[in-house]
Parts: sequence; structure tokens; C-alpha cells
Amino acid sequence: MSFKERLKEYFTFTKGESMGITVLLILLFIAVIINLSSEYLFQNTEYDFSKYKELLSEFDTDTVIAGNEKKQNIYENLKLSEFNPNTLSFGQAEQLGLSEYQYKMIQKYLNSGGYFNFKEDFAKIYSISKEQFEALKPYIDLPEKGNKPETDKIDDFSASETNHDISYFSFDPNTLDDSGWQQLGFSEKQIISIRKYISAGGKFYKKADLKKLYVISEKKYTELEPYINIPDKENKLEKNVFEKHKKVDINNLSADEMKKYGKFWQYNATRIVKYRNLLGGYYKKEQLLEVYGVKKEYFDKVADDIVIDKTKLEKINVNFAEVSELGRHPYISYEEAKKILDYRNKNGPFKQVEDLINRKIISKEVYDRISPYLKVK
Repeated sequence: MSFKERLKEYFTFTKGESMGITVLLILLFIAVIINLSSEYLFQNTEYDFSKYKELLSEFDTDTVIAGNEKKQNIYENLKLSEFNPNTLSFGQAEQLGLSEYQYKMIQKYLNSGGYFNFKEDFAKIYSISKEQFEALKPYIDLPEKGNKPETDKIDDFSASETNHDISYFSFDPNTLDDSGWQQLGFSEKQIISIRKYISAGGKFYKKADLKKLYVISEKKYTELEPYINIPDKENKLEKNVFEKHKKVDINNLSADEMKKYGKFWQYNATRIVKYRNLLGGYYKKEQLLEVYGVKKEYFDKVADDIVIDKTKLEKINVNFAEVSELGRHPYISYEEAKKILDYRNKNGPFKQVEDLINRKIISKEVYDRISPYLKVK
């Protein structure tokens, strides 16, 4: 086949193909014409939005002012007074509107060796919101960043390193009184910290336990170590104390301590403690049935041995808690937590926990489960 014949074969179309190509070319031509003449066919209409911008600006301003007034109302119901976050007690924290969770985070920061030197350091606690910090900032008994503290406010936690009136003697840190700690060169703030640790149930079972206190530096511990005298009976008491107990306190015992009470506890103790931390404590023994792996037939056998210290319940302040704090609780969903905050932001602080059910913010079923973990002050 010649080249000419091949070309003829490629460019020879049936009647239907020819008609399709013609229609396609016409449509392309029309599209090009419309595109070129669109600026003459359609006119751009300009709208004046300036009036609406002014209204929106006024609306936003009113909303912000109203929101600030509601937040301010929360603090009008509180007894705000000067406080030092380094020595903050739980009672003071409640008066300042801080939740148990927030107080726990502050103590965790301090116990890990942290220290608040300036007002701005308090905002480093991630559970403290920006608005809460701004409201409490004037009452924080610390200098602002950039301002030099007065000369008589030298960090007491290092004062003992330069104290020349120190005398060392054999001592038991579990029973030593304040005057004894002073004689060893400790400042008033350091002694308060030690007392708080002991009052919270802390004990020194061996010499090295003294290093757990962030107020005692490595250098200071090295000086004290030869004089620390902890009787062996402390360790013996710790080993035998659970043998004397007849009841299992599921709100106070650690997983290792629970495991000493038999097979049920050995198998479930770790999960029981983990779920306790999520809840913020147990308020009734039947909550153990919610723990993964706990079967009712075995729970019934140990139910009579269970006691609950309800004073250990960690309660969330619904007037200050954020969605993340509320939604973290196993008994409340993120959507329900958001409803609580939306209502609070629109209507101001709750006067009583019962408002959540009275205003139909959450269902009765959810309220019955979560209410023991909530408070308004």
C-alpha cells in the first residue's frame, strides 16, 4: 500500500463520524466566542459592605464585653487573696477557684523540682487557662519577670548552703521537729515543704528517700547522709502493715499493696488503680465491675472486704474546667463537656451542680454517674 493510500485510509470517515466532528467543532467555536465576549455580556455589580462591617464590629465588641463580664462574675463569688504558689495549700487553692486537678498539677510540678520565681511562671501550668491566670495574677505574691526581687527575698531554698550556724547530729527525718531541721540549716520554707510531704502521708524508709524532696540539694544530702538514722522497725512496719488490715481501701492502696490480699487483687490491682486515677477515686464498690477483667462472680466474694475513703474523691470545678478536663473523665463524653461549657459561657457560672440536670444540659443517667465528681466552688 502506497503512502498516499495510507493517508486516505486514516482520513476517511463515515457519515456519522463526519457529523460528530462537525458538531464538536461548532461547540468549540461557540465556547471561544462566549469567552471572548463575556466582559461585554455580563457586568460586575459592586456591593457596599461598609454598613454591615460596622454592625459586625459592634456585635463582636458587645459579645466580648458580655463574655468578660460573665468571667468576672465567677471571681466575684470567690475570696481572692495574696498567695505564693510555692507554698499553696489545698484550702487556698479552693478559695482561688482552682480545681483539685489543677492543684494536683501544681504539686506535681513542685515535687519534680520545679519552682515559681515570677508571676509568669504560674502560667506554665498547662491546666491553668489564660483567663484564669490573668484574673489571679494580681494576687500572686511573686515579682513580675524583669523586676528584680527585693534583697530580703533571696531564694530560701538555697539559703541553707551559706548558713554558718549549722550543727549536725544523728536524726530520724520521720520524727524530727522544726527546731531540729533549723539546727541542720534548713529555712522556714524548706521546713514547710518537708512538713507538707509528711502530712500527706510521705515517709522515709531509707536514707536515700530524703533525696526525693526537691528542697534538698545533692550537696546538702551528702552532708546529711552520715547523720541520718532511720530505725529498722520502720521497714518492718511497712512490710507487715497490710497483714494487720482486714479491709481493702481501694481509694488509698497502691497496686503493689492490694496484691498482698489474695488472687483477686493480684490479677486486677493494676487495672483497678489505673481506672481509679481516670475516675478521680471510687465512690461505691460496685464501680469495680466497670474495670476491664473484673468478673461479678469473683467480685461478690471480696465485696465485703472493700472499704472506700470518699474524702479522696477528686472533684472537677464546672465553673473553671475546660472541655479537655471534663471530657477526659470516663463518665462524660466530649460532646457533653462542650454542652456544659457552652451553657456556662452563655449564662454565667453554675450556682449548684444540680443545674446540669435541672437545665437539661446532660441526661439523668449521665448526671447520676458524674455528679459525685463535680463541684461549683
